[in-house]
Amino acid sequence: MKINLSVPKFLTDGSDFGQLVLYEFFKNFALSILGIFIPILIYSETQNLMLPGIYLLLKASTGFVVSYPVMKIINRYGFRSGLTASYIFLLPSVLLIYLLEIDLLLVSAVGVLYSIGVTFHTESKDLEFAEDSRKDNRDIQAAHLNALPNIGRLFGPAIGGLVSAWAGFSAMLMTALLAIIISLIPAMKINIKHKKREYSLKSVFSRKNLQYSPVFLSRGAQAYASVAIFSLFTYIFIAGNFASGLVRSMDTLGFMVMAYFSGYIASRHSRFSIIAVGAFIAGATYLLRIAVTTAIEAFLISIVGGLAFKMYDIPLFSDFADRAEAVEERSFYTAKKMFNSLGKILTATLFIGVAIVLGKRSAFNAVFILAAISAGIMTVTQRYR
Repeated sequence: MKINLSVPKFLTDGSDFGQLVLYEFFKNFALSILGIFIPILIYSETQNLMLPGIYLLLKASTGFVVSYPVMKIINRYGFRSGLTASYIFLLPSVLLIYLLEIDLLLVSAVGVLYSIGVTFHTESKDLEFAEDSRKDNRDIQAAHLNALPNIGRLFGPAIGGLVSAWAGFSAMLMTALLAIIISLIPAMKINIKHKKREYSLKSVFSRKNLQYSPVFLSRGAQAYASVAIFSLFTYIFIAGNFASGLVRSMDTLGFMVMAYFSGYIASRHSRFSIIAVGAFIAGATYLLRIAVTTAIEAFLISIVGGLAFKMYDIPLFSDFADRAEAVEERSFYTAKKMFNSLGKILTATLFIGVAIVLGKRSAFNAVFILAAISAGIMTVTQRYR
């Protein structure tokens, strides 16, 4: 079989989709250089599990509250505007964690700022993808958008570490700043898009959006369980910073490998069957995390979990865009962000509550069980193309 190693055409043809992929690559690279894992840093500095739990709860709660006003701002200034505006909030949140002593006030401020930045970024990216992708090729384009930028996330921490070791912390920050400046170039080349028709909060809670809300809730619960909670679990119970970082890298590598495979088969077969299989495997990996006791087990679970997640995530990401076009993109993606955040709120609340009543290990196990249930709910409540 002949392997084509040429640069994909969409990266050089000046298309809005290609500019979006390039922006995502440099954004991921820059933030991963700075990308100390915030919940782990909070715990390592304080040895208090409540503070990372509060950070996750405030982050999710902020996402729920600001999703609608942020979408109104994005629509007013153009769909691409949230890509650049996100840095106004993301950069201060990361720098505050680096530079100031960690306490409840700082954790709260960082959670709010980081969440606003992520909301600007996510809603802009979702709108741009729905506008810039073609329905007949959307699964493959979803694979491109979710796989290629992860190369930046995979190598950013290593490059940042080398620069820091060679030239110091300031040089590492300058490297990240340079990557951010570069990412603004493709972002500003994306054509400005608006929707003239007004939309209201009432449209966000339309019947069709509410019917899809179990999927959004499930995705929120799984997002916290598989990334924030499991990385913190690995840090506390297994092997510290190195293992936690490697677990995240294994996740990313699994994402990249499966993204293209999933996009390829989703463009030729039923989305439902692919989502169902991926969700079943992902649900099983959440339950297996309860029994993890060694770094090797954590790495293996991360790889399998990352593969399963992307197996269903790519066709689901495309399905989101199809459904957004069928109803109204702004209201659909606002509902997606709100209910996704609500799923995270429920997960963080469960984590904090069980930690107080039954202790650390039980808190992690409760979240993994919730995520497994959520994966099942995602398939039994919906039918996909």
